[in-house]
Amino acid sequence: MAENKIKGLFLTEWYMMGKMFVAICVMVLASLAGSLFMTADTGEAVIGFTSVTGGIGVMMLSSSFSYDSWKGIGSFKKSMPYSDSEVVLARFLPPVIIAVVEVVCTPILLGIGGLIHGSFSEGFVGQAAFVTAVNLIYTAVPVLIFYPLFFKFSYQKVQMVYGLVATVIVMSSMIFSVTATSGVKEKFPDKFWVKQMPIPVCLLIIAVIAGLFFVAFKASVAGYSKRDD
Repeated sequence: MAENKIKGLFLTEWYMMGKMFVAICVMVLASLAGSLFMTADTGEAVIGFTSVTGGIGVMMLSSSFSYDSWKGIGSFKKSMPYSDSEVVLARFLPPVIIAVVEVVCTPILLGIGGLIHGSFSEGFVGQAAFVTAVNLIYTAVPVLIFYPLFFKFSYQKVQMVYGLVATVIVMSSMIFSVTATSGVKEKFPDKFWVKQMPIPVCLLIIAVIAGLFFVAFKASVAGYSKRDD
């Protein structure tokens, strides 16, 4: 029964934002392919625009919250036989799926890119771990910080602050893109875009963020249950 309710909530989201969902999937998959091509060209795992598109995709997903006040959709959901946790879960699952795809596919595609290049740069495994962690962090931050606020206060009340943070993320992605694809990297090889990270540290970051997703989910359920709309 709970599974059918979640499917019903997903179907509602699809009717409102189906084209947006398709665009986000294409963008994330294209960014992962971009990581493969960059590595195939250089033999290095570097930070570039492809490392932040997961976060941009999640920010695009969050626009679904704006529909809750449109034509009383939020009130309609409250009147339906959905539990608060089911409503929150339906919104949490898409960004969580993106985060899982980033964590699983990033190191695999970086490794394939290195094989295509024919050689791996020194410390490639550490570089891949670093890129994987950065991809996950960018994808998770909008959810961990703002989803509980959206569920507690509504999207409209948090929209301005969220817009400022989104601008910072987009601007940083542009900086990463320029520096990773220009000649600056050769002049300054010790800079941020080509760093290494021990695998245990990367795994620890993944575990911590997984725990924070759970905390954010619980906080969102608690905040949503207190709302009247």
